Amino acid sequence: MYDKLIQYVHDAQRIVVIQPENPDADSLGSAVALEEILTDAGKSVTLFCVIDMSKYLHYIDGWARVDKEWTGKYDLAIIVDTSAEALLVKSLKVPGLRHFVETHPVVVIDHHLEGDEGGNDLPFAHELVLDDTAAATSELIYGMATTAGWDINVRAAEAMLASILGDTLGLSTQRVTVKTVQTVAALMKLGAHTATIDQKRREFMKKP
Repeated sequence: MYDKLIQYVHDAQRIVVIQPENPDADSLGSAVALEEILTDAGKSVTLFCVIDMSKYLHYIDGWARVDKEWTGKYDLAIIVDTSAEALLVKSLKVPGLRHFVETHPVVVIDHHLEGDEGGNDLPFAHELVLDDTAAATSELIYGMATTAGWDINVRAAEAMLASILGDTLGLSTQRVTVKTVQTVAALMKLGAHTATIDQKRREFMKKP
């Protein structure tokens, strides 16, 4: 499932991680986790989103590193948390971005059902890593990292945990599976904790 993705990453040095135009805890947490993991693996990683990160997401460390500037100086693009053209319309209008994805390797990591939010209808060639049984994209990020043998530091583990908690409303939705809980447990073993994330979220949401 992850073999081609891992090979693309292995062959690239400069990687851009692209979020959809409705960034949420899952897309941001997944992007930040990839940045941490791939940077530790010796890659140069840029986080990109054409939309500003909503203030409610600022409790996730790393949100300020998401850039709106597109340089095109990358070897590989990884799109997280969507395979729908409708959620990349503004991105594809950014000068140089459409040409890049049409002429460079692109990997898409997503957990939405085909037909959900437009489905897998991106108008350019890409390698799709899709698991519609996953509760969040970060379940796939964790699976990819463990399969490749890449280190997962505490910051990456916390970003992935925030991603999963955000997309499952604190593990309370029907999409939560045994695999989701096992992933959460593994991330906690790596140093992340639900209480830490919730405390950051609550502190950020406090009103004067």
